[in-house]
Amino acid sequence: KEMNANYDHEEKWTIESVLENARTKLNGAKLTFLQAVLVYFLCYFVLNVVLTFTVTALASPTANAHLMENLSGIVLSLLLSPLGYGIGLLGIRKSAGLEIDYNMIVEPYRYFLPLLMLATLVSLITLVGFALLVLPGIYFALSYSFAPYLLMAKNMGIWESMETSRKAVTKNFWRFFGLSLILAIVNIVGALLLLIPLFWLIPISVIAFGEVYNHIFRDVEASEATAVEGDR
Repeated sequence: KEMNANYDHEEKWTIESVLENARTKLNGAKLTFLQAVLVYFLCYFVLNVVLTFTVTALASPTANAHLMENLSGIVLSLLLSPLGYGIGLLGIRKSAGLEIDYNMIVEPYRYFLPLLMLATLVSLITLVGFALLVLPGIYFALSYSFAPYLLMAKNMGIWESMETSRKAVTKNFWRFFGLSLILAIVNIVGALLLLIPLFWLIPISVIAFGEVYNHIFRDVEASEATAVEGDR
């Protein structure tokens, strides 16, 4: 299914419209998102225990404990990244008006190897950006946000999906940056308020991400279709 099929091509997104649409579309879907997040943290807990035990058992007595701990964290992050992308898929589908179910979050594991390579490459580029200056790191982290979904939904290659995401986000960068900053702040505040607001804030944030994805790549597809028509 096309995940952005239900959008009017002439409507441009704003931070306010994205947040309002996300809040409205959350109705009837909050439980699904909470189940998905619960599955994610359950998998995180189990894998963390398994990896910690495995690393401890296999590490030599002279091994650097801090290094082994970091290695375990990197492996854990890479193994769970498809599950995180699955939560993002729920937001994209809910934003597009499609039915969602929490077990859909495992779908990205069908693309495990390309997603693993993509996540590794994006992480390396982003780390280099942060090492040089903070702003390039932020730019790369945000601009490659949609690459995994382009890889899965549109059968793009790793580099093609990264570049398509980067070019599209760059055209909307400051709005996307502003939205991301707002969502980060409200979720941090929600976490400080005994976590209860996160029951609403996390699903709204995920759907807002889906709203931006559907708007941005709907516009890209519309532009490409117009170009094709013009060439005929």
